[in-house]
Amino acid sequence: MKKTNQRLFYPQKVKRQLFCALVACAVCAIPVNAQSGTISLNKSNVSMHTIMQEVEGQSDYTFFYNDNQIKLDKKVSVKAQNATIEQVLAQMFKNSGYTYKIVNNQIIVSKANAVAAVEKQQQQQAKKVTGCVKDALGEPIIGASVVEKGAPTNGTITDFDGNFTLTVSGNELQISYIGYLPQVVKVQSGVTSYNVTLKEDTKTLDEVVVIGYGTQKKVNLTGAVASVSTDDIKARVQTNVLSAVQGTVPGVTIISRPGSTPSINFRGRGNLGTSAPLYVIDGAIADATVFSNLDPNTIESISFLKDAASSAIYGSRAYGVVLVTTKGGKAEKMNVAYSGYVGVKTPTYLPDVLDSWDYATLLNEAKYNANPSGGKNQAYTNEEIGWFRDGSNPDYYPNTNWADLVLDKHVLTTQHSLNFSGGSEKVRFFSSVGYVFNDNFMPGVTDDRYNLNLNLQSDVTKWLTLKTGVKYIRNSSDTKNGTPWIANFVLVPSIMVAQQSNGEWGSIAGGKDATQTFMNSNPLRTLSFDNWSKSTTENTMYDLGFDLKPIENLVISGQLDYKRYEYKSKSYSAEYPEVVHFETGKEIPGTGNSSPNSMSMYWISNSNMMTTLTAKYDLKL
Repeated sequence: MKKTNQRLFYPQKVKRQLFCALVACAVCAIPVNAQSGTISLNKSNVSMHTIMQEVEGQSDYTFFYNDNQIKLDKKVSVKAQNATIEQVLAQMFKNSGYTYKIVNNQIIVSKANAVAAVEKQQQQQAKKVTGCVKDALGEPIIGASVVEKGAPTNGTITDFDGNFTLTVSGNELQISYIGYLPQVVKVQSGVTSYNVTLKEDTKTLDEVVVIGYGTQKKVNLTGAVASVSTDDIKARVQTNVLSAVQGTVPGVTIISRPGSTPSINFRGRGNLGTSAPLYVIDGAIADATVFSNLDPNTIESISFLKDAASSAIYGSRAYGVVLVTTKGGKAEKMNVAYSGYVGVKTPTYLPDVLDSWDYATLLNEAKYNANPSGGKNQAYTNEEIGWFRDGSNPDYYPNTNWADLVLDKHVLTTQHSLNFSGGSEKVRFFSSVGYVFNDNFMPGVTDDRYNLNLNLQSDVTKWLTLKTGVKYIRNSSDTKNGTPWIANFVLVPSIMVAQQSNGEWGSIAGGKDATQTFMNSNPLRTLSFDNWSKSTTENTMYDLGFDLKPIENLVISGQLDYKRYEYKSKSYSAEYPEVVHFETGKEIPGTGNSSPNSMSMYWISNSNMMTTLTAKYDLKL
């Protein structure tokens, strides 16, 4: 028998098992069939406690009760021969003032008036409400969500006629549907039927989307266009705009690869040599590099034209279009806004390579599978594998983890943006300057970026507006030493010595002479080279345009765009000596660079100009 001295219906601590069981019985009142088996008793004028002990001794049932409410010293009589548990309990609790419920093999005992009070309270609280949900035109809304407020698991949806039925114990219903404003309905005493009218969410329908030939409200939009606002990307700690929009646009796949500009795909593979979309920034054709390096704080909106309709505007090269609109000024006092952060990056994944003893063990296994007659230790003896494991002979049997030796564990990243905006009814402006610094996990490698943006708009007359803009992006990369090829972290096994105890570079791998490939691919040795390189990329975009309104509802727009790209790099390669053998002290041929020190410079520059003239007439019927 289980009992407790705590009160069941007061907010005091009770044993969790007992509390759950009592609530399940008293509140939920779930009927459960008694288990099979018979009981034989012949007791007269004995305590209820005695009967409970007899029942528990002859069956698998256990009694649960509250010791403060159930007094087991009451005298009862039970006479039963091969009777069921329900027949025995009926005699036991007859006129006792107690009641019981059977839940599986547990018999839960409580006061009869307590259960009645709970059931009465439950009946008073639980209300069955019905209703119908319609829109402003009186049409039923199918699939609208109807949930009891404060009880998110108690809910339903409307049927084909907009009707719903729900049993609630609270006082409020939350009704919602996509494209409509949510509504809260008060559940009033004595009222069981409710008619609800949902209002359209005009904010989302009136949202302006940039499309290929201007702007349009979502309510009038028919093509496959997705848009991303600046708030969606500013909240993400990313220095690359393409990476920031990753996962925010349905149907758009963005793949990020370390060390390269992310790629974007709309509609699968293309048949024109590329499946990359076309990038249009403020009406000017750009590329993925310019788009990726825009300052997120200067972007007003990004629209993705995903269907084939984009080809009607930009031609067959438009395998999807990314349209970017940068921020402009407003007729208000000058505002100054700053946004920035400083953070520390850690690698989320590093190559998981075999430890040297596992490498040696598997090499033995491979050689045995190829030649069983040679035995199970054809490459390494058990003693040598033990040296790998305990690290007692690192000059011959090391356990080298190249990622741990070469890469930095924590690096700095920071981004800052300062914006100025404002103007009058006639002239409006927006300007911004930004800076980004990224330290690389490869020691000695850093990247930074400068952004400059200026948009100016002037209403010369009521029918003529002039616009001009400048965008300047400067990326630079600086490498102060040799740069190991990341694939060598896997190519060179962990049995290779990185650096011998005498200071010379590793020439031993697994107790034997290392191969020339391993010695030349030693990542730690490559990092020590006195090489360096610097590169700078500059992208500049100028645009000058006008909006002419000769008559009502007609807008003639013209734009002249000039884009300039320039890339400069300078690199220095230093001569480095050959590896000295750890045992003989002699240089190993083929492991050095006998070429003299050299410097190279590389420069690319190109520019293009584009003019655009469009006319838009809004015909109102």
